[in-house]
Amino acid sequence: MTADRDIDDVSRTWTKLGDEDPMWAVLTDRGKSGNRWSPEEFLATGVAEIDTVLGRVGALGLQPGRTRALDFGCGAGRLSHGLAQAGFGEVLGCDISRTMLAKAREIVPDEACRFVQVTGTDLAAVETDSVDLVYSCRVLQHMPPALAHGYVREFWRVARPGAVVVFQMPTQPSSSLAGRVLSALPVGVARRLRRGMEMHGTPEPEVRRLVESLGARVVAADPDTSAGPRWDSRLYVTTNA
Repeated sequence: MTADRDIDDVSRTWTKLGDEDPMWAVLTDRGKSGNRWSPEEFLATGVAEIDTVLGRVGALGLQPGRTRALDFGCGAGRLSHGLAQAGFGEVLGCDISRTMLAKAREIVPDEACRFVQVTGTDLAAVETDSVDLVYSCRVLQHMPPALAHGYVREFWRVARPGAVVVFQMPTQPSSSLAGRVLSALPVGVARRLRRGMEMHGTPEPEVRRLVESLGARVVAADPDTSAGPRWDSRLYVTTNA
């Protein structure tokens, strides 16, 4: 029941954010709060990010197929658009927030993209062994670890043999002054400062053990800035090839 309560809490937060300021909630640029992202600017950041990620995947010697990609925690669709522009034949964008998905359907022009609401702690709408690439960034960090780890297990259920799964996850609050201040704040205060967004981390060794338990391996755990200056974070590139 704990996981069900967790997903209900996360869903309420992101449904509210998706109603109020969806593009800013996905990409919290300080100057874009108050619905100041234009769809064109917002989607362009997704194209650039996916280009960088696929470049890194290729540099590691990995070549996933381009038939189907999964964008988990797709929000308003910026990375789904980037994956479609990168040549994936089908892009499945999954999110727990109906308001975020409504914005994605409104602004994403690509016919390759299909958006589906996640209603439970699994990816029941996605077939086993059906996806070439899974990508998730700025998503798992907002979930309690047990819920986030459950979704990582689902990534590897839906991934085909030879697939690549790339996901970002914080490890711990950073040792910077900002990180030390964050660690000292009561959880409720920190959450209010982030408009209801929670932040959670998992130590890298624990993530590596999780991936290995699923029959996959971590090819790279790159330092990553997606969680902001108050957190240490990693971008994990994993494969079962």
